Amino acid sequence: MSVILVTGASTGIGQETALHFSRLGHEVYASVRNPGTATELKAKIAAENLSAHIIRLDLVRPSTIDTAIADIINTSGRLDVLVANAGIGAGSSVEETELDTVREIFETNYFGNVSLLRAVTPVLRKQGSGHIVMVGSLAGRYAAGCHAHYSASKWAMEGLCESLAQEMAECGAQVTIVEPGCVVTPMWTKVQPSEAPPLYPENMRRLVRFFEFGLNRPAMPEDVAKAIAQATTAKKAPFRLPVGKDAVEVTSGRTRAGDQAWIDMLCTEGYDNFAEGWKNIVGVDYYRD
Repeated sequence: MSVILVTGASTGIGQETALHFSRLGHEVYASVRNPGTATELKAKIAAENLSAHIIRLDLVRPSTIDTAIADIINTSGRLDVLVANAGIGAGSSVEETELDTVREIFETNYFGNVSLLRAVTPVLRKQGSGHIVMVGSLAGRYAAGCHAHYSASKWAMEGLCESLAQEMAECGAQVTIVEPGCVVTPMWTKVQPSEAPPLYPENMRRLVRFFEFGLNRPAMPEDVAKAIAQATTAKKAPFRLPVGKDAVEVTSGRTRAGDQAWIDMLCTEGYDNFAEGWKNIVGVDYYRD
């Protein structure tokens, strides 16, 4: 039995991951920003008579991170797996996104997770073991137009994890970054489209179509949860772990094409020319019926 912390466990991927590990018999700490409002998570834990502990942890309040990690160590004596799932999505084109929104995205998705890692890595270093699973995104490998700042925060996590993996290897711990594509989660209900016409309508059209196509054949939160669990039990865990048809197709296509051919395709003028270029590289026609 492992001791596992899952952040952002109130809904979606985080919730399903916490429940999945609990069903497997692990000691799970499911963290949420406000335990008082985690009614769905509490109901599911009670319905299955699981032993998951719901704790408070807010990435933008470092004191709650320190308290949560200290409580876990005081109660369980160790921490074997961190699943860093909590994050937010927002923003549009570079020009249209207010700096306050950019700062909010990075404060949660990047700096918040750095604060979490600064609390967890000393524990793993002293143990000489453990596994950090960062829930990134396909957006950390493919930055679409009008999706700049969310993608930038996830690209930052990619670089963070490459460096972190080397540091953790020195003390016997592993790092995996999970890269889900379109996943059916409550995050989609929180997106508030702008009422103003987009300044970059061609890029916005492509972005909307990408999500429409992906959500017609999405990965589910339980798919991501199972992939995470399998990674943490593998003898040699993967460093990058795409989850979902779109994640596998896009990352594989980009790798085959190389960066310059990939960027040239993305910058192709004309919707039909772009759609044909995408099909040629990715192997699937996302943009035409």
